[in-house]
Amino acid sequence: MEKKSRGQGLTKYLPIIDWLPHYKPEWLRFDIIAALSVWALLVPQSIAYGSIAGVPLQFGLYAALGALLGYALFGTAGQVITGPSAAIAAVSASVVALWATSGSSEWVSYTAALALTAGLVYLLLGWLKMGWVSHFLSGAVLAGFVFGFGIGLIVDQTPKILGVPKAEGSYFQVLIGVIKSLPETSIPTLIVGVSSIILLLLMRRFLPKWPRTLMVVILGIIVSSLLGLADYGISIVGTIPSGLPTLAWPSFPPVGLTSIILGSLAVLFIGYSESLAAAKEEGSKYGYEIDASQEMVAQGMANAASGLLGGFAVEGSLSKTAVADMAGQKTQLASLFTAGLMLVTILFLAGLFTTLPNAVLGAVVIDAGISLVKIKEFQHYRLNRVDFLAFLATAIVVFFVGVLAGVIMGVLLALLLLIASASRSPVRQMAYDKSNNVYVEADRYPEAEITPGFVVVAIHGPLFFADADNFRASVMSLVNSNQPYAVVIDLGTVMMLDMDGDKILAKLSKELHQKNIRLLLVRVGRDKLELMRKTGTLEAIGSENIYETTRAAVADAQKTGGKPELE
Repeated sequence: MEKKSRGQGLTKYLPIIDWLPHYKPEWLRFDIIAALSVWALLVPQSIAYGSIAGVPLQFGLYAALGALLGYALFGTAGQVITGPSAAIAAVSASVVALWATSGSSEWVSYTAALALTAGLVYLLLGWLKMGWVSHFLSGAVLAGFVFGFGIGLIVDQTPKILGVPKAEGSYFQVLIGVIKSLPETSIPTLIVGVSSIILLLLMRRFLPKWPRTLMVVILGIIVSSLLGLADYGISIVGTIPSGLPTLAWPSFPPVGLTSIILGSLAVLFIGYSESLAAAKEEGSKYGYEIDASQEMVAQGMANAASGLLGGFAVEGSLSKTAVADMAGQKTQLASLFTAGLMLVTILFLAGLFTTLPNAVLGAVVIDAGISLVKIKEFQHYRLNRVDFLAFLATAIVVFFVGVLAGVIMGVLLALLLLIASASRSPVRQMAYDKSNNVYVEADRYPEAEITPGFVVVAIHGPLFFADADNFRASVMSLVNSNQPYAVVIDLGTVMMLDMDGDKILAKLSKELHQKNIRLLLVRVGRDKLELMRKTGTLEAIGSENIYETTRAAVADAQKTGGKPELE
């Protein structure tokens, strides 16, 4: 029994032990096809996203290799693909820019250190079973970040398409630099870049299942080699070193641990949301459960592996997962096959990219940026004023200030939206439904009757620091309007009562007592009752004023108040 229990515990943390022994031979061809399909997308994207992260291009391949291995062993979703992404690469670059100069050896090392730290934070949160934190990330804020980043990404790569120097700073500053540099545009570079973008867009429209990025990259290499595009002043990638990446602990920046952890949290804020969304989408489609905390562990292993190989931070990708799913991927064995193909690429094929024009890489990134600018989401969030303002504010900060500022803005807005929504726990006035002998919400059941001499309310939500004053104001407003001799409060749906909530009940009791109004509480619950007993609130209200049902409370108060009992 103990051995079985240990085995079950191990499979929980290392899911591959559970599914690999049950692997069906007929799945193999689907996983191989999926591996080839993902590899065809992942190679050019990994190289292109390396430029966004600000590291030599081969480190994008290292990041992909580590990510694929880490997630395949520890992930709970059979179809999710984890690897480099444009958004996480940009977040990484924004954080590392605080610690090192672009292009320096420290930049490369600190980039790997950030990925490793993000992985360790992921692991800690996963082992603490904190996968639930994903529920508190606002969809509007995240969508706004992606929208603003998508537009910024297109602007950021425009200098490569024009063959002009890129200005430093925010995406807006890059745009100003592009406009100023227009007279310096390299016509041959512009032809290559625009042709690549047009080809990618046409293939996206008419050949969506084809590996368009790989095909355009290969075509760019062939044309560049045959025509000698470098001789026309077109910038090319140059030598990408081949050989195995070194497995090593990276050097960390000489800053406080808090600074490094905050940087890794910026990676988590953007990365985990898409990662979990991809896992949940596949789990829902194929009927298996996703363990959110174990997904944190899997993403942690993917990021840590990337960092140890010298790569940058990674995430579970919706677009790459969609490619794997369409190819028929059955299990994470496909990711292991893809990792093998990436290793072959690193060892033997990296040199083939030497003559690739940077304008083609820019076109690949712009193609990814276009997919992030989702007009339907923009229109969707316009339906709600608060969500749209959150969406717009995050997008504007990302574009005009910077990616890291957008992440910070997103976190603050998500917290503010959470507190704002939690601080509006509705207080409903209740009325008596004679036909069913129950109290119901007065505004939803107009046929129900307000009990004379009473204010009966129920609070739906937490009674805590953010909502305490609103709760008291709502109750006192009803008291002033109805002039009752008793107030009955149903706490049955109050999920949480903190010290501020307890204190406001004591204050409300005192105020009502001064008005000669009796306060009665219904369905208080053992935990809340124990807190009130320890703080003295129960003594102030009176234990005789605690009831199991609203009807019982009203009936008792009617007797002592000299009012007729309910029929």
